[in-house]
Parts: sequence; C-alpha cells; structure tokens
Amino acid sequence: MLRAVAALAVAGALTAAAGGDRARDYAEGRALAGTGNRIGFEHARVGHEYWVSLPLQTNDSGEPLTLLRTRWLHVPRGVEVLRYGVVTLREMGGYGLVISDDAQLRRDGLARVGAERPVPVPPHASAEAYVLARVRVTGPVDDDLSGYRVWYRQGAAEYRQDLLWDAGIRLRPEDPWA
Repeated sequence: MLRAVAALAVAGALTAAAGGDRARDYAEGRALAGTGNRIGFEHARVGHEYWVSLPLQTNDSGEPLTLLRTRWLHVPRGVEVLRYGVVTLREMGGYGLVISDDAQLRRDGLARVGAERPVPVPPHASAEAYVLARVRVTGPVDDDLSGYRVWYRQGAAEYRQDLLWDAGIRLRPEDPWA
C-alpha cells in the first residue's frame, strides 16, 4: 500500500515538473494585453509545413513577468501542430505576422526558429521575443486556429491567461491552367 502511494506521489511530482496542465491548477491571470486579431494564408498545400506567428505579448501590469509557454486552444481538422518555438525581435528584424514556410523565413533573414524557452517581460512593456507554431497541413481546412493560452510566472505565482487570436490556413485554389 505504501509503495502504491509513493509511486503515485512520484508520478504526480514528475508530471508537475514536466508542466502538465492537469498536474497543477494555475490561477487565471490578467497581466497580458490581448489583441484579438486574425492573420490568414490561402495558398497552403496538403503535406506542407508552415510557421504561424502568435501575438507579441505585452505586460500591462506594474510587475515583471516571465512567459513560460504558449499553446493554441483550438486546432481545426486538417492542421496538426508539430512544435512551438521562439524567435527574438532582433533575429526577425521586428515583429512579423507570418504564416510562412522555412524558405520564406530564410529569405527574411532568419536562420532557424529556436526551442520554446522562458521569455522575460518588463512591466508595461512588450516582450523581446515571440512564439511561432510549426504546423503541418494534413487535409482540407475549414476553420481557423483560434484562441491561445499563455502560462507565465509573476513573482512567486504562476498564471494562465486565455487570449483571442485567429490564424486562417486554407488550401490554395486549384489552378485551372495546370
């Protein structure tokens, strides 16, 4: 019996350390400013992969915070999220609203998208980096990637905040001359 309880405690601790959403409750945060906008791309192809930018986060509060991770809340049928990464404003030459493939990002001067990592944000300021989601188009898409959740730390507390943002990915129209 004691072994079973100990095993459950260890499993719970490991899940919490890995950042599992169900392992811990996060207080609902209000420090981030939401933009509620939409970007779109209507030339996608099945089997191709694209980078989709999420909004640059702005800290509306008077205390510094650290962004921990970001995830789409709704991923439509026909789109698969492969990973999330972070790019700095310096690497991109500013903030870019993009739904783009690797070749286009290279033409824009970005060598690669780094792994998702904590990003500090000063009070009443915007972050110096933002998140891109790597997605694969797996079939027809008739809905948007929509809403996203940000987990962040402010002082000793950790929060989650849901914000509005849509990214529309649609298959390119068939070329009647091809």
